[in-house]
Amino acid sequence: MSNLHEAQISKARKIAGYIISIIASFMIFMAGVMKIIGAEEMQANMAKVTNFGDKLMFIGILEIIILILYWMPRTINIGFFLLASFGGGIIVAEIVSGGMPMSGIMVSTLFYVGTILRKPTLSGLNI
Repeated sequence: MSNLHEAQISKARKIAGYIISIIASFMIFMAGVMKIIGAEEMQANMAKVTNFGDKLMFIGILEIIILILYWMPRTINIGFFLLASFGGGIIVAEIVSGGMPMSGIMVSTLFYVGTILRKPTLSGLNI
């Protein structure tokens, strides 16, 4: 059975990985909730990108589903890769809207670092 972390890593690395992953997950979760409830600020930000305003609820639900996949032991790998892809979409959306993609880069980096600290074999780098 798959775990949310690998057995051979140190306790400090495991704890750091969980803390970083939880912070990134909270950021994505809150963005998903804001999209689902239709917060005005989120609608305004998404309107800058293109015509994503009518798809806010779908995108918010998708974010939550991907997070659930990420935190289920059997589906952590697919959840991680979907979140990495979603992070790329965040970066592109921020660039298209004319802003700096700092939040997308930050969330993507936090997910990658947190996950690789807990599951180093997932990177293929053996770090």
